[in-house]
Amino acid sequence: MRILLIHQNFPGQFRQLAPYLQQRGHELVAICSHQRPTGVDCRLLRYPEPVQPPGLPLGTQLAHESFERAAIVAKLCAQLEAEGWRPDRICAHSGWGETLGLKEVWPQVPQILWPELWVLPEHGGFGVDPQKPEAGLAGRLEQLGRNSLTRAALAQAASWILPTRHQANSFPSEFQGPRMQVIHEGIDSELACPNSAISLQVRGITLTRETPTITFVNRNLERLRGFDTFMRALPLIQQQHPSVRVLVVGDNAMGYGGPHPSGRSIKELMLEELQGQLDLERIHFLGRIPHPSLIALLQLSWVHVYLSYPFILGWSLLEAMACGCCIVGSQGMPVEEVIHNGVEGMLVPMDNAQKLAQRVLALLADAPLRQQLGATARAAAIKWDQNKTLPLQAAVIEGV
Repeated sequence: MRILLIHQNFPGQFRQLAPYLQQRGHELVAICSHQRPTGVDCRLLRYPEPVQPPGLPLGTQLAHESFERAAIVAKLCAQLEAEGWRPDRICAHSGWGETLGLKEVWPQVPQILWPELWVLPEHGGFGVDPQKPEAGLAGRLEQLGRNSLTRAALAQAASWILPTRHQANSFPSEFQGPRMQVIHEGIDSELACPNSAISLQVRGITLTRETPTITFVNRNLERLRGFDTFMRALPLIQQQHPSVRVLVVGDNAMGYGGPHPSGRSIKELMLEELQGQLDLERIHFLGRIPHPSLIALLQLSWVHVYLSYPFILGWSLLEAMACGCCIVGSQGMPVEEVIHNGVEGMLVPMDNAQKLAQRVLALLADAPLRQQLGATARAAAIKWDQNKTLPLQAAVIEGV
């Protein structure tokens, strides 16, 4: 079949799916708006990011940008139609409005969408983060705008795929049913696997599996993902374990939970708050790193910390589990969908730095328990392997 893939940040969720569809003999064309290499060998149509008029309320900005993207993408599709290229299926991430004009070009072509999340106040930390109030009117209007666009996109779709049950459960009952499929994108558990011979150079120092190492990985270092709690746990951990190394991966952008009221990054604020309490020679902030380096880092890890208020489940947690990491995670969703306390890892309250530090220190001192938890975590992660998930996704696409 001919399959059109649409994703502002292509390949995004289609990173493993696109090559798999090609292996099955399908012809792919993709549409995106970024200018970076994609790593996928298919025809790629790029479009410029829409320009936002100044002074619009946030909800209006979202609608404006979405309809701009919808119009641009529809015109690109009309060009493909004029060339004689018409897809048999359209697979798209619906979060940016790119699919809203597709029916005007191809009314009969089935769309399979990845809507990811029905945005609720808790997904921004409102009502669950003790430092945030209940969502105010501005926040609720933003969520209304995002969800209205999702509703419009799903109304045109033949099917939609959610990666986890937690994310699927965020959607209203009207979207639950046979058109909803819960299938994760999948991880490569042959690549993400234990490696006792791994070594990594950091600041001129060679780290191996013999080096006591704590890891923390997020796209952005933010409170929604527990970065401040993690940082506040480090003084006690470093005091009681004088040789442990800490590897932190993540950018300093505002993240999913929005910016700090001061406008400063959480990393900057934490370093200021904890000045004089940290041995910064043993804490390595690595920023965003290539995926092979991330896997090596996880293979080194003695204890991997993953914290999150209710939101989407990051791939990095599943890859850490597949690498056999001993996980310390936060209680509640999304972590509890994959980790049960004392089985695949240990869980602690989300906003309790003291308990986090105590749990990490106990695991650093208990090699047999770390190995037991890591082995169980890997066995659980293999259930999310792409060899199991990609055929399920392909079956939805081909069977619609």
